[in-house]
Amino acid sequence: MATCFMETGLRAFIDNMRLGDQDLLPDELKDNKGHNVFYCLPLLLGLIGLLWQAFRGQRGIRQFWVVFFLFFMTGLAIVVYLNQTPMQPRERDYSYAGSFYAYAIWCGLGVVALFDLLKKAINKANKPMSAQLQTMLASAVGVLCLLVPIQMASQTWDDHDRSGRYVCRDFGQNYLMSLQSDNNPIIFTNGDNDTFPLWYCQEAEGIRTDARVCNLSYLQTDWYIDQMKRQAYNSPAVPISWPRIDYCEGTNNSIAIDIDSKEALLAAYEQQPELARQKFGDDPFELKNILKYWVRNPNKERRVIPTDTVYVTIDKEAVRKSGMLIPDSIPDRMVISFGNRQSLEKRDLMMLEMIANTNWTRPLYVATTVGSENFMNLGENFIREGMAYRITPFNTKGKNIKNIDTERSYNAIMNHFKFGGINKKGIYIDETVMRMAYSHRDLCVTVASELINEGKTDKARKLLEKMEKELPDYNVPINIYNGGLELINCYGQLGEKKKMVDTAEKMWKNNSQYLNFYMSLSHNRFMNSQEECLRAMYIMNHIISTVAPFDNKWAKKHETQLNQLAVMYENKGGSV
Repeated sequence: MATCFMETGLRAFIDNMRLGDQDLLPDELKDNKGHNVFYCLPLLLGLIGLLWQAFRGQRGIRQFWVVFFLFFMTGLAIVVYLNQTPMQPRERDYSYAGSFYAYAIWCGLGVVALFDLLKKAINKANKPMSAQLQTMLASAVGVLCLLVPIQMASQTWDDHDRSGRYVCRDFGQNYLMSLQSDNNPIIFTNGDNDTFPLWYCQEAEGIRTDARVCNLSYLQTDWYIDQMKRQAYNSPAVPISWPRIDYCEGTNNSIAIDIDSKEALLAAYEQQPELARQKFGDDPFELKNILKYWVRNPNKERRVIPTDTVYVTIDKEAVRKSGMLIPDSIPDRMVISFGNRQSLEKRDLMMLEMIANTNWTRPLYVATTVGSENFMNLGENFIREGMAYRITPFNTKGKNIKNIDTERSYNAIMNHFKFGGINKKGIYIDETVMRMAYSHRDLCVTVASELINEGKTDKARKLLEKMEKELPDYNVPINIYNGGLELINCYGQLGEKKKMVDTAEKMWKNNSQYLNFYMSLSHNRFMNSQEECLRAMYIMNHIISTVAPFDNKWAKKHETQLNQLAVMYENKGGSV
């Protein structure tokens, strides 16, 4: 116990000096299972082994260079050679596994080094040790050094333990179950986490084999387009009509948007309309005509897109039968704007090709995790259905037009979604899984809010109860990034005052802990944390304004607290 107390005190002293007062660390960080402590023991043991080997005579230095070059060439040399950019989507530590093995050799030699140094010290102070005493000393050193890997395992086991967690499989299924159940839907994905789980569910579990998962990153390659043009499972080929010669590697990888050609094109229709229609179609800016007469022009030098806006003539009867949520009036044309883009890549052209050829009889979706830079400006045509955005032919950003299908989303969440055991207490949720959980809670809150606006309060209440059960806040903390403010508002509108206050208090506590921690830092560290301080106060102010219409007393009390924190922030030297 005394040793543990000394270790904790020493660690607290060092960490407080380096990282700020650890007693003020927010619970979110303090209780995180990834908050591991090694006391630098593996590093020190490896350094002891490295130095012992290097200074062990001619034989030792030769052995040292062998291990060193294994360490260098499989570690630092790879870093220099790859010139890897910062902000990678994940730690690429598997690339440097060889250097880990080399350092592990030094850690092992560190045990031998400690035994050798102790033996020499004892022999120098007394007469030479007997074989029996050497064996006892070696055993004692081995047992003592065994505490290093034991400490590592005890610290890291809980944040590497995936037992009882099936989030990857179940969340992948949720994407598929968000899609319309007939007409062989297509869903566009982009990254690993929104693609591979879906493929697994189809291949191994046989879930929604009628749907086609189309990865936009791969859609830039000819071999993947070949796959998309073939049937997969129970899903027919995607509607790409191009011959292979028009999309093979090196062809149409990128097509420039040449707005200057637009005036010349319009002039051609005015001066020689018959000839222009023969060359460019009846409507020069119809998407099909742009793809056929311009992008796939036999003369490769003339392959450009002569406009930054194209149109798709809408088959209104097909839209009505499509099963999508439709507005009161369907427009005659769909408008697709390329914005300020200078060119379109092959994957963009393939997506446009599918839009041009489906005629809305085959639903097209984009996974909610796909970044906006990957689907042009089609976000203005999205209607949300569960974990997917459905591409529609009309603008859904206007007034009196819904951009979320509440009934389809409600049915998917309540009857088809699974949550991978994420409600089990003590289960480890890493950053990636946490983001996926955030997106599911955000969906639940968004749908509940829309249901309340539609007057369907019973459904909203049931949906929130399911969310509380499947995504409990003891595992998935409520914050502004997963619909926390909207959740407070939902509880207020439903008359659930206790739940509203509890949610607000949890969000308030989290942000106030961060704010107090930042203000406890040294001057330079505090100055570097001003943005985080302002963000915390911004969130706390919004919590107050969200609660105020339902509980003004609570809002007034916390407004006073926020003002006091703001004064402390300014006195510390913070700027607004």
